[in-house]
Amino acid sequence: MKKAVVIGAGQTGRGYVTRFLFQRDYAITFIDKNEKLIRILDEDRAFCIHFYKKDRTPIYVNGFQAFHTYSKEADRAIQDADFIVTSTGEQNLGDVAQQVKAGMRNKQKKTVFLTAENGINPAKVLRTHLQEAGVEGDYTVTQTAVFCSTVSVHDTRLDILSMNEAYFPFDADELEELDFEGAVPIHNFEKFFKRKIYTYNCLAGLISYCGYIKGYEVYGDAACDLDIDAVMMRLMEELNPALQDYFQITKEDQEAFTNRALAKFRDKSILDYNIKNGRAPARKLGPTERIMSPMQILLDHDKDPRIMEFVAAAALVYWDELQGKTEPKMDKDLITTFCEINSLEGNEPVVEHVKQYLYEIKKNRDNICIMQILFG
Repeated sequence: MKKAVVIGAGQTGRGYVTRFLFQRDYAITFIDKNEKLIRILDEDRAFCIHFYKKDRTPIYVNGFQAFHTYSKEADRAIQDADFIVTSTGEQNLGDVAQQVKAGMRNKQKKTVFLTAENGINPAKVLRTHLQEAGVEGDYTVTQTAVFCSTVSVHDTRLDILSMNEAYFPFDADELEELDFEGAVPIHNFEKFFKRKIYTYNCLAGLISYCGYIKGYEVYGDAACDLDIDAVMMRLMEELNPALQDYFQITKEDQEAFTNRALAKFRDKSILDYNIKNGRAPARKLGPTERIMSPMQILLDHDKDPRIMEFVAAAALVYWDELQGKTEPKMDKDLITTFCEINSLEGNEPVVEHVKQYLYEIKKNRDNICIMQILFG
């Protein structure tokens, strides 16, 4: 029996990637730094993956092991693993490299690392960290892009509610084949990932941050708000042609990609939350990410960047109001923080526009109309 380690036993690691491994009869070990989660996994030894529309039989996952990060048991599991999946957040991949170092030492079998993270090229990030950490052994690093929403089931300790999503793209330049249901080989995966970030995740960021400032808790409710919907459609009128040129793809291909994302986001049967989807605004406001990169592409193609400037302001409000709770505290004020993340000067037009939108959000928060603020 092949053995797999899942580093990061949260909703994506436990509820999405695991089911592909389980269906191929891998012996699964979860590794996580969350002591409480590992204790519950070890006590229950089973959980159920349910599906939003009840269009698939729930998957009962059992027979796994669960160990805390840096434990001797975790080291042994890594040493025995054929397949190691990460679902920790791209910003934590440096920690992952340190975590696997002991287990990879003197390892005899070849190991496949697969990142299930959001980012432009998380496999490259992990590969760099593994090399810098001096991780030994014969290993390959590949990646997937996650299009599947997963949330915890209330009043259960471990159960997951998931989309019935079988699409599992993987980096075929690093791994020739992958024996998973729905596995689709993709060449030039960085281009594929960028397109996902600049389209799918761009829209997701717009919905979650604008939904947050308008007081929506549930993601689908925000996506179906008439004001937010109008903003999305206005944005894609500008962004789709720019992305077609940027990626050298057809109008039909890009519009189909966009429409698939919009259909998912507007589906209220897919329960998800704006606070969850907005997590890690410090990373998502970065220069290569879902807000600033599409904004720059719009500018480079003489398109209107105002919507993305507004989304940046909304993301800053989200971070400001959740700092010290679900997000890290800022050392400086919002605009200074934004400038430092993106290496911007305070007098640049984008900074002035974001500053103005911060003012407009705070002034109109009780009854905010984004289209009115942006376009009059």
